[in-house]
Amino acid sequence: MKAFSYYQPTRLFFGCGERHQAGTLIGSEAKKILFVAGPGLISAAPDMVQDVRRSLSEAGVTFAEYDQVTPNPTLDEIQAGAEMAKKEGVEACLGMGGGSAIDTAKAIAVAATHPGTAWDYLYYKQTPTSKTLPIFAISTTAGTGTQTSKVSVFTNSTEKSKSAMWNDHLLCRAAIIDPEIMLTLPPRITASTGFDVFTHAFESLINVNSITFVDLLALDAIARVIRSLPTVVKDGSDIEGRSDMAWADTLAGMCLANVGTTLPHAAGQPLSGHFPHVSHGESLAVIYPAFAEFTHPGAPVKFAQVARMFNPELETQSDEIAAAAFQGEIEAFLETIGQRCYLEDFGITKGSLEAVLEHAMEFPDHTVNPVQPTREDMWNIYLKSFRK
Repeated sequence: MKAFSYYQPTRLFFGCGERHQAGTLIGSEAKKILFVAGPGLISAAPDMVQDVRRSLSEAGVTFAEYDQVTPNPTLDEIQAGAEMAKKEGVEACLGMGGGSAIDTAKAIAVAATHPGTAWDYLYYKQTPTSKTLPIFAISTTAGTGTQTSKVSVFTNSTEKSKSAMWNDHLLCRAAIIDPEIMLTLPPRITASTGFDVFTHAFESLINVNSITFVDLLALDAIARVIRSLPTVVKDGSDIEGRSDMAWADTLAGMCLANVGTTLPHAAGQPLSGHFPHVSHGESLAVIYPAFAEFTHPGAPVKFAQVARMFNPELETQSDEIAAAAFQGEIEAFLETIGQRCYLEDFGITKGSLEAVLEHAMEFPDHTVNPVQPTREDMWNIYLKSFRK
């Protein structure tokens, strides 16, 4: 077994009703915070948001609310939030929502305490320091795993570039994962964010830097997604299914924090940067079949292992045959959850992909794929992601 390290300092509070503990867990570290929550959540689950407000107030925690959060958060939104944080003199940031709200809170925690803008602290630029405000999270989707990862993803609208900060200072001090909050998620968001959970776990599993402990977490997360995502897409009120997905998301975030993603995120993230109407989960769903066809020869054992989780009948087939079958299995799964899509479905043309390709090749995620793509390989993956 190769040597490895694993780091996960986030305190987790998992279970139905845990949102009521927000004030208690934050009040021990901060008395004034910036509460970041998107308008979509506030309108869709006002009672849940009010539960958190009430818990904070009862614990003596005062808060300023920032609600300028969009599904693909932008640098401008983050900087506006940072200005509010500085003006209010807050001591911590609480993000309540999906990846967009929590990632925004993380980026604000850096931008409010460092010179320049959050864009100056991307993973390949400067490093955020311990001046970063403490970060807390209440996840409301089973999607990005950001409550247990050290990533904050956002878009520079001027440059049409979507990138990320990646640093231990972006790990949350504590995170609440309350499946009851997720009951209001509509099917499309449930499906796209749920597929994101699968990608985080699967890509950490096949990453050339994978480690044994993370493999265990990834396989557990994958099994839960296969079992429960179709269920909650069909019936969002299934609390057991929601709980299963919430835990899968939390595990996948731990995978991200210690290993990370591969080619699909390098290819998919720029799509959302250039075409903000494409959600992160959709950008991955559109790429996955072509990615599977290209990559499975580089990691046949792991591709076969997951293909058999989708389809136990593959147990009698060789690893090579089962690995090759992964593409068909993922296509069928995407069909089941309503996420089988093609680039033209989003109004994307082949002529508009040149700039996307440039950004895709800049992301280091593709360098840790089991088969490292050339520029031509990546272009072909995009081309195969059209219907015809």
